[in-house]
Order: sequence, then C-alpha cells, then structure tokens
Amino acid sequence: MMSRERKPLRVLVAPDSFKGSLPASAVAASIAAGVRAAIPGALVSEAPIADGGEGSASAIAQGLGGTWLQVSVRDANGATIAVPFAACTSPALGSFAVLDVAEIVGLPAAVAAPGARSTRGVGQAIRAIHERGFTTIALGLGGSSTNDAGAGMLAELALVCRDEAGNELDPVFDNLMRVQSVERRPGAEWLGGLHLIGLTDVTSPLNGPEGASMIFGGQKGYGDLAQADAVLAHFARCCTALLGDDLSRAAGAGAAGGLGFAVTVVGGSLRPGAQFVLEAHRLTPGAVDYDWIITGEGRSDGQTLLGKGPAMVARLARDSGIPVTLLSGAVELDPALEAAFDGCFSIQPGPVSLDYAMRNAGMLLERAGRQVAALFGKAHSRG
Repeated sequence: MMSRERKPLRVLVAPDSFKGSLPASAVAASIAAGVRAAIPGALVSEAPIADGGEGSASAIAQGLGGTWLQVSVRDANGATIAVPFAACTSPALGSFAVLDVAEIVGLPAAVAAPGARSTRGVGQAIRAIHERGFTTIALGLGGSSTNDAGAGMLAELALVCRDEAGNELDPVFDNLMRVQSVERRPGAEWLGGLHLIGLTDVTSPLNGPEGASMIFGGQKGYGDLAQADAVLAHFARCCTALLGDDLSRAAGAGAAGGLGFAVTVVGGSLRPGAQFVLEAHRLTPGAVDYDWIITGEGRSDGQTLLGKGPAMVARLARDSGIPVTLLSGAVELDPALEAAFDGCFSIQPGPVSLDYAMRNAGMLLERAGRQVAALFGKAHSRG
C-alpha cells in the first residue's frame, strides 16, 4: 500500500527586532535559515514585525512594498538631519506615508540635556511630508529621547505657547512650567485635511502612575519623576483650557514621551502599532494559513503581553488554531507569558555576557531556530 504524500510544512517567522542588535528583518532571516536547515522541504515565510516603536516604518513598508523617500528636519538636539519615510498604499488607507519618530528624536542619538530636547522636528517632518502631497501620515511612536508631551511638535504645527507676560515660549520640557496659556497658531487650517495616525507600543496615558514620565522618564535621564509628571500634567491642563477636552487620559497618550497626546491634540488618532503592522502583512484572523508560527523579541517579560508585537502574533495564532513559539534573547519566568505561547525559549546556550549575546545574535537565532524546528518537524511528521 502506497503511503500518502505529506504536504510541506508551512511556517511563518514573524519576530520583532532585537533592539541594539538586529532589525526585525535580520532576526526573521536568521530564524528562517535555521528552520530551513532543520526541515529542508518547509515553506518558510518571513514577516518582520514591529509594535509602533523603532522599525515600524520598515516593517510596514516591507509588507506593502513601500518606496523610501526622505525629508530634512531638526533632530532632538537641534541638528539638521535627513529622515527616511516610506510611501505606501493599502486598501484601507489608500496612499499614505509612514515614518518612525525615533529617526528624529531617538534615544541613542540624544546628546542634549533631557529637558532641552525638542520634538519640533516631528512637526517639521509632518509638514514637509504633507507638502509632498500625502494627506495620510502614520507615525511609529516609540524609542524617543523626549518627554515634552509633544509640545515641540504642537508649537511647530498648531499652537503658540505663552508665558505669564504673553511672550511666546519654545516649549521644550524645561520651559513647560512657564507656559500659562496656549492659543491656536494662524495658518494651521491645513491640519483639518490631514489624517494623522499615531502607532503606539504602549497604552500609557500622558501622566499619572502609568504615564510617560513615571514609567519611561528614568531611561531618558530624568531624576525626579514625580516632578517630571507634574510638568506634563501642567501642560496638559493648558491644552485642555483651549480645547475644552482633556485628551491626556487617552490610551497611548503617553507614547514617545507624550507625542501620542500631541497627535490627538491636532485631531489625529491612536492605534496599536502591532495590529497595524500585522494588517500591512495581511496577517489577520481568517487570512493566515500556516502549520506553525514563530515570533520573538530581544527580551520577553510581563510587558510583552501589554500589546507588544509577539503577543499580538500569539493572539492571531491562537484565534486561527495555529501553534506559536516564542524565541527571544531573554525570557522572564512568567506564568501568563508561558500560557500565551506554545513554548517560550531563550536563544542563549548558557550564561553569556550581554556583549556576546548582542554581537552573536544572528548565529544564536539561527541555532535556536534549527533546534526548535527539528523538534517540531519530528513531531509533525508523526502526526
């Protein structure tokens, strides 16, 4: 009796970046190489993802076949830089542009004192891209060095900030407590025709215990986090007095040091970045047809489940009845995390230094991908 020919194993590799080490595309390629080595006949698809932070524009452009362009703006330190953005087209949005704010105000490039960093360049980029003819712009909000509630972006586009004497202020963080009133900037009517989308990687409000300052201020160089939180709350009250609506409590308003808040102030909307990226790769419930999905990130812990990319992939896999495995640089012992995946694995072979892990991430990912694929392939062949 002839045996029935088995169909090739269909595998989706959809990881996030390993920050400071490898972009998501390189992570996906390394894991995929390991899977192909262990299961030569497997049909392996690569879909690098992001969650609104660094690499989001690249992941979206790869999914939609975007074209890269650039604009000239000021970075957080005030230096002129060229910033890449991708021109994309999707069925839902039509023609749109997407860029990462980390390209303008990213933490690694920050040299100015924390309170002197500005988000004006984000506003400059929005204006310049709109002048290129784009009426829909998506901003990847994450990885910022700033904590100014997006005041610099707002001053560039829509608002005038004034002190007690009525003088206009440059609203960097160090000046925000001096702001006594905000008013609409003349010539900002064009914003009414702009569809601005903030892609968030957190659900934090602007201020409070879970806000931008209290959760992320320390990594940006702020010492007195309670005072930093009070500064953003003061600026938010000034904006509320003008708008008649408190937008600071919106989920994601605290993204990128409050740039999420600024997006809502100019009439934009906030969306979970991971969901947007998955949709760009056409990875939606009912549209995925794989035997196995592998995802991962640099470090996985309890925060992974708060809307991060791998958690969104896991949810999609579970909804589609597909087993999903997590391969990360480090995995914290967390029952909820383990319950979300069909196996959580660190790529480290044993105790190693952070420097070694980051320099050899590609090799370690390929090795781990080969090992888990050998196990999965053997189990699948017996099914």
